[in-house]
Amino acid sequence: MKAILAGGGTGGHVIPAIAIAQELQRRYQAEVLFIGTARGLENRLVPAAGFPLELVKVGALNRVSLATRVKTLFDLPPAVFSAGRLLNEFRPDVVIGVGGYASGPAMLAAIRKRIPTLAFEPNLVPGFANRIVARFVSAAAVHFEETAERFRNAVVTGVPVRPAFFQIPRKPYVQASPTLLVFGGSQGARAINQAVSQAIGPLVGRVPGLRVIHQTGERDYFTNSLMTCRRFLPAQI
Repeated sequence: MKAILAGGGTGGHVIPAIAIAQELQRRYQAEVLFIGTARGLENRLVPAAGFPLELVKVGALNRVSLATRVKTLFDLPPAVFSAGRLLNEFRPDVVIGVGGYASGPAMLAAIRKRIPTLAFEPNLVPGFANRIVARFVSAAAVHFEETAERFRNAVVTGVPVRPAFFQIPRKPYVQASPTLLVFGGSQGARAINQAVSQAIGPLVGRVPGLRVIHQTGERDYFTNSLMTCRRFLPAQI
């Protein structure tokens, strides 16, 4: 079996894609190729997981400036052509789109070539790339029942978990101060970060000795660290 996983950009796209690839290898001894872009996290995470990665040049169309949209529209046809060339060379049995910049061109190329396609969508509201191809894919794997209504042949599968999670040794329980872990999306999840920064003061006042671990993401790390320090809170950023 040969499979292409297309997409990336953020950890929310790349990490489940790696879990899918690992499971395809375990169950079917699949040969897997990733298609991504130069700007995404896939450039670091995919090679580290031991999978080959090919790149196409395409930008964003959603929530960007008019100039960026125009540039992306000009880049889109060459990106679909480049993805199609990769499909011809690799000859996959299935192309799995996980969302993100590279997902759209690869899925469109696969649909044109009538290669079976699967859209993976873990969010309640599908991302832009998956919304574009939703009506044309062979099938979809989703996390929420409501999301299934947006795709053809959708199945509620949940989100795959990497085997590494099940290999973490269990630690003995030790009575300690209560600990709160806060984490959001890989791009910083700014709305979550701002809400936590505002709520941490009253929360620590209500729970004496509370230890807060706040995973902010690189973009908001400095700002949230300053906000926490100004409140003199016993928090670890």
